Amino acid sequence: MIDPESIQAGQCYLTGDAHVRRVVRIMPDGRVQYEWRGGNRRKWKPGILDQREFALAAERSVPSDWTPESDEE
Repeated sequence: MIDPESIQAGQCYLTGDAHVRRVVRIMPDGRVQYEWRGGNRRKWKPGILDQREFALAAERSVPSDWTPESDEE
């Protein structure tokens, strides 16, 4: 888990199931609008979660082009 207050628009985060989530914006009501993709997939899909729920799933920040192979290097 990362600190919910540290979540930033434009930043990407890796989840435990190897999805990359790119934050689009933090809404005034505390929800996070984001796009996500599987580790090797290129197509982004939309999503919205509560800021704390988003932080619970995030393991760490990663570059937007992260793939499982990039962790092996």
